[in-house]
Amino acid sequence: MIDFLLDISEETTGKGLSGLFINKPEEIIHYNGPDQELLLWGDPSGGAEFVRNIKGEILPEQILSNVYGHYYFLILNRKENMISAGNSVFSILPVYYYETGGRVVLSSNAFDLGRYLGQEVISRRFILETILFNYPVFNHSIFENISLFAANSYMRIRHGNVSFVKHTSIEDYYSIDPVPWQRAADTVSDAFIETVKRYLPSEKYVNALTGGFDSRTLVATGLASGGDLLCYSFGAPGSKDVDIPDRVAALAGLPYQKLLLDDDYARKESLKNGLEFIRNASGSASFARAHYLYAAKTMASHSRYMITGNFGSELFRAANVRGVVFPPNLIALFSSGDPDTATDIIAGSREFSSLRKESFRTEWDQLKQDLGTLPSFNKEHRHLTVNQKFYLFVFEEVFRKYFGAEMTNQFRYLINRTPYIDPAFLRTILGTGFAGVYSDFFEHNPFKRYKGQVLYAHIIRKTRPDLGRIVTDKGYCTNDLLTLPGKIRVIRGYLRKKINKAGAQSDPYSVDRAFLHNVEFYRQVPVDFELFNPNFLTDAAFARPDGHLIMMLSLSMAMAAVEGGEFPFIPAD
Repeated sequence: MIDFLLDISEETTGKGLSGLFINKPEEIIHYNGPDQELLLWGDPSGGAEFVRNIKGEILPEQILSNVYGHYYFLILNRKENMISAGNSVFSILPVYYYETGGRVVLSSNAFDLGRYLGQEVISRRFILETILFNYPVFNHSIFENISLFAANSYMRIRHGNVSFVKHTSIEDYYSIDPVPWQRAADTVSDAFIETVKRYLPSEKYVNALTGGFDSRTLVATGLASGGDLLCYSFGAPGSKDVDIPDRVAALAGLPYQKLLLDDDYARKESLKNGLEFIRNASGSASFARAHYLYAAKTMASHSRYMITGNFGSELFRAANVRGVVFPPNLIALFSSGDPDTATDIIAGSREFSSLRKESFRTEWDQLKQDLGTLPSFNKEHRHLTVNQKFYLFVFEEVFRKYFGAEMTNQFRYLINRTPYIDPAFLRTILGTGFAGVYSDFFEHNPFKRYKGQVLYAHIIRKTRPDLGRIVTDKGYCTNDLLTLPGKIRVIRGYLRKKINKAGAQSDPYSVDRAFLHNVEFYRQVPVDFELFNPNFLTDAAFARPDGHLIMMLSLSMAMAAVEGGEFPFIPAD
């Protein structure tokens, strides 16, 4: 478990770090010297070795450079009477905080923190941002007086004064002259293979296996490095994310577990996991992602560890699909050229129309001002391309706001390791043309996007070439990316996918199936019609649910939890 709640004030710092916890995580790496104390928890890989080699003053930057994975840290400097608190690079595991009069209370979950403090005021700014962008764009929580740590930053508390220090600026990793990807394939593929070795546990682990490139590359690399793994995938019956892994596992002789998101799942598992997902994500995500939590719980019976391809696609290939990860209003912020045009587009959006706009006048005025500080409009970033500005937001906000909600849920049951965003490997790939950062903004040309897939092919060829001969969900295999005849098959697969786009499976993760199984429950969710437009919650909307309706209902349940002091909707097993 990664849950924690700690209360810090001038009166409590003399107790030592362990004495600050109200709710203490189960496993902690602890160093306690005469002048300083350190706690690490979550998945601080390399943390034990770091503690053994401590010499001199412990600085957060030293931890972040030498300990990898997703984790939290807490440092007490007794000489300076100073506490430093933070999380690992990319800030995937959240830290929520409340600060007043020199007292600071920190937690991994906003609901736990709000209940402890007796907070009951809902943040309309949080509601506005989550409805417009599918997740909060800035650092507001669902509680008015509780905030989220900024990305790649840690807190310093000294003599009752609180400040934040930014420890990592991703734009510093960008290169003005990246090595051409054609020349970098050997170096980068070797670097990735070595990186994955650091993330393989010494015991059995589970490896996500989908129909695409990211997870298959990790399976190949893990097998070549001697990993003891069990593959798994989940999806609706007949979806590519179960059919292709099933075929890969059979042909390669891999141990494999298939999790079907069928009617049985929809009836027995989707509701309770969806509602728990909302709570664990502090209200920042919807019950449409219940399957991630269900899979983590199921696979936890096999291992304490899982390795996933999270962030691989976002790192290697230029974003080109608008949807829940990159919603239209977010794209408008980077494609409009100026903040006034962007805010006009957002103000006229369907998402904004689902709110009672008159109830958000103050919050909308504040948000419009804050949008000017984003990389798209900030003058400090005018030397960057539109896509490079967009990727700053992806690295610092999308990773932790969208994927972080998923991983925070998973970490309650097993540890998710994500080698693709290892900080050292990130520096390597951002020094080359392989990184999607150096593509054009929302590049659709398949000949230009091709480079984003070539690296997978090189890695698989070096590790498990037999896996490169099996077709992916793109309609071709990774080996095709490395030969001239294969490139013809790549083009054919691209065209076939383009032509058959209308026939793609509409509900691959059984989100609609699960909703309709539980529709009577969702009809009873208390919705505040002073904030939400009732025209978006009609019988017709419930009969054909979309992601926006699901988000409105999810937020309504989270709001009820704030007002009721507890999350009241999770049904008993």
